[in-house]
Order: sequence, then structure tokens, then C-alpha cells
Amino acid sequence: MAFRGQYEYTVDEKGRVALPPRYREQFAAGAVLLPGLEPCVQVFTPEGFEARAAAVERLPYESAEGRLARRAIWGNSWDVTKDGQGRILIPEKLLQHAGIGRGAAVVIVGANECLEIWDRA
Repeated sequence: MAFRGQYEYTVDEKGRVALPPRYREQFAAGAVLLPGLEPCVQVFTPEGFEARAAAVERLPYESAEGRLARRAIWGNSWDVTKDGQGRILIPEKLLQHAGIGRGAAVVIVGANECLEIWDRA
């Protein structure tokens, strides 16, 4: 599944944001959130996250690089589920990383293997 397009939403006062309706079925089993390399939040399907994590798993745990990579991906990821209205709750730490405040306008951008949530400003 390739995620495409741009969608404008607002983060509510509880820190929730709606997923684009065309992609909600792909997140029926939940989503995995990660901080992006830039100030954004990455939203992966569980399968998409596992595919990304597979590259890290190939690094030997015995190496410093392998341990740091594991901490970076699993230590900074959050499992979330969507509610009945197709919204996910973004943890405060990720909102801060992306510079997104509660009540902020955001844009959700398709980035092929994941969605990215950006502050619209």
C-alpha cells in the first residue's frame, strides 16, 4: 500500500487527529507512531512498521550500532488504535517533537510507506 496525497485536519484538545477516510481500513489493526527525522509524526500500519524494523533487526545486537538502532526505533514508537470516528491519539512527546499544539491545524502527507503528520504552519 502506497500512501499518497495531502489532507488537512485539526488536532483536538485531547491530542487526537482523524486519519484520512481512504486509509482508515489499512489501520483497522491499529497504527505505530514514530517521531520523524524532521519535525513530524510518522504513522505506520503494524505491517509497515515491522518491515521498517526488519532492517534494524539485521544489525547485530552485540554491536553498539545495533543496540542504538533498536533503542531508537522501539524506544520511540507507540502503538495506537483508532476510535470509532477514525481518530488516533498522538502521545504528548510526539506532539512536542513535531511542534504541534492541541487545537492546531495539521496536514497529513502520504509518504509512500507511511503517513506523516505536520503542523500546517
